[in-house]
Amino acid sequence: MPYSPLTRAVVRFLALFLLLASTYGLWLATFWPGVLGEDSVAILLETHNPDAFRSGKTVVWYGFVKLLYGTTARVEAPIAAAMLICALMLTRMLAWYWEQSLRKTLLFALAAIALAPHMIYFMGTLYPDGLFAIASVTLLFEIWLCTKRRQASAASLIMLVLALPFAAFVRPNGLIFLLPAALAAFWIEARSRTWWLLITGMWCVVGFISTQFHRSTTQETQFPLAAFETAGFLQKRAMNELWKQYPHMNDPWVLQDPKVSPATIDALSRQSSPEKFQQYRDPAYWDMLVFHPDGPQIGHLSPEDKHTIVHEFWTYNLWQNLPDFAASRVNVFLSAALAQGGFPALSYASNVLPRVPSESSYRRFHWDRAESWAQKVHAKSYAWRWALWTPWLGLALLLWATCWGVRHKDKSILLITIPMVVQLGGVFMFSIAGEYRYLLPFFVLPMVLLPAMATRNRDIPAKHLARAGHTQPCSQ
Repeated sequence: MPYSPLTRAVVRFLALFLLLASTYGLWLATFWPGVLGEDSVAILLETHNPDAFRSGKTVVWYGFVKLLYGTTARVEAPIAAAMLICALMLTRMLAWYWEQSLRKTLLFALAAIALAPHMIYFMGTLYPDGLFAIASVTLLFEIWLCTKRRQASAASLIMLVLALPFAAFVRPNGLIFLLPAALAAFWIEARSRTWWLLITGMWCVVGFISTQFHRSTTQETQFPLAAFETAGFLQKRAMNELWKQYPHMNDPWVLQDPKVSPATIDALSRQSSPEKFQQYRDPAYWDMLVFHPDGPQIGHLSPEDKHTIVHEFWTYNLWQNLPDFAASRVNVFLSAALAQGGFPALSYASNVLPRVPSESSYRRFHWDRAESWAQKVHAKSYAWRWALWTPWLGLALLLWATCWGVRHKDKSILLITIPMVVQLGGVFMFSIAGEYRYLLPFFVLPMVLLPAMATRNRDIPAKHLARAGHTQPCSQ
């Protein structure tokens, strides 16, 4: 007896989900309780005592960790839940490729993204970045699929419920995804639109109410950029020092204006000397300026001095140092894209667990041989990160899809590419650390852009059931 299309779809979904969930589960059991870093310490301490500590993370990430760690005192609980959610969202896209006979896309996405060692690492780390990357791409996938079909299936609505809060609210820059999510409703049929707007509105209300119960202190945008780049502008220039020894080499009006305004120097000097800013300025990280115990600890500047640094940066310092600023932006971006920065060690949880209230145990199952083998896999993956980790494919597809969407006025394509172009511009312009995790969504981005471009010239029929003349959301 032949199986129905729905039965085959369910079997495909379950097979892929079991593959991903079992792989992620084995990884977590091997590296129990997961990977923890300093940001993990911050969020765990905040959930334990929010009045005394602020992690700088969003209220949704705080609420997610609070719900799972705060009620169990086990750090593996939010990590396991995040990996399970990621597995569900990835399975949805992979199963759809299978259904559409996009076999090459299926094999590539499965092997190079869903099962990539570094992707499993980021999903298994108590940081929001892996979850954010997969949720944002899943949300874009559903926006593209529904606007192309002009109908939201039951599966798409379920994924919207699952992906939207993590895509839009788990990181501050995710708010931009609310715009394409809202606009998509205008390109789908009425019944689907109602459900789509209800789900989107529900999560917006939940997000707003959450901020009333817990005020998060997410990192500023302008001051870190202004402070980081201004510290770079303070670096000594050997040629300028040479010219001072030959004062008549240049006309008197050449090199007359200071590179950094006196108001900026005064504001910085109230915290530390300019020499200390020069000493602790790293080309790809601002952390030394903020967190190093012997550094200038620029975060302790008064609000008035912070305002002065931002104002002087935009009105004077930037324009006196525009080549240095452009070079710095490229350097930070490439440091992130080529994964040149640091990552929490697979064993760093042994350092974190004694510092937080927890009932979790380190390496509970003692799978030493499996851990040794997995560490070798991660090390080999890291050695080839310039090829296996970099987001160049996602960025190239983004450029192609955006140009194609503009040329052909394809709304379904532009709804998913424009937000990512804005995201890319934001990362390039405002990032003050060469962190690969900030570009992780662009590594995952081929999972929506490959099928979108592969089917750009053909319609994707909406499967539906008709009952009493009404169109129902389809099941796939």
